Amino acid sequence: MNGMISIKKSIRPWRMIIKMTKEIEKYITELDAHLSRLPAEERREVEEFYREFLLDAKLHNRFDIEQELGTPKQLSHKIMANYSLNPTEEAVTDNNSHVKSRQYVRAIWWIILGMCAVPLGIPLLFILLGIILFLFVISVVAVSLFVAFFVAACLIIYKALPLISTANWAVGWFYTGAGIILLIVLFMILPLVLRVGRWLIALGAQAARWLGKKVFKNHEYHKKYKGEQILRVKKEHIRLVEN
Repeated sequence: MNGMISIKKSIRPWRMIIKMTKEIEKYITELDAHLSRLPAEERREVEEFYREFLLDAKLHNRFDIEQELGTPKQLSHKIMANYSLNPTEEAVTDNNSHVKSRQYVRAIWWIILGMCAVPLGIPLLFILLGIILFLFVISVVAVSLFVAFFVAACLIIYKALPLISTANWAVGWFYTGAGIILLIVLFMILPLVLRVGRWLIALGAQAARWLGKKVFKNHEYHKKYKGEQILRVKKEHIRLVEN
């Protein structure tokens, strides 16, 4: 009888471990689905860290896991925001300005989502949105002015061309020439306008990263747990060497 009781007691922890492992794997699988934009190698590393953390923490059910880390979607937003705080080596060395602008916009978006997932980030989120709105207004004004001058030049040429075949041919040639010169000037400054637009996007990304670091300095789960694991491994290594 006592033997049966001891067997049941020994089986119970294994059942708990199996159940805990299933919950962890389910959570990690859902997390993986939300990290599709992360490089495959980085994604595997992140998943391994969180898997080991959850096993070490002995979190037995989904409620405890989400109390500690949030839902997989919330955690993915924090991870992607943290990943976006520093440009990757490819982003730094990439000379394609269009690709860089897309990377900047993506970084801003992930940092905004990450701030939404952290309650302490809401006040700074409003500041970031204000900065982005201000930069967006500047961009819209610049583009609007460029389009307005372009349309004006086209209208001047359109209205002046018929005058060339009339008695007011001199006026017609004058305004036609003025319209053509204005178009040439606009096409000459177009690269400058595009460069200013890319600079504003880069400035927005820089502001987002700066504010993001204020929010995530105490919420970088991946780095924190990685550091704890490294420290734990070092302590274990020292203990084994001493013994």
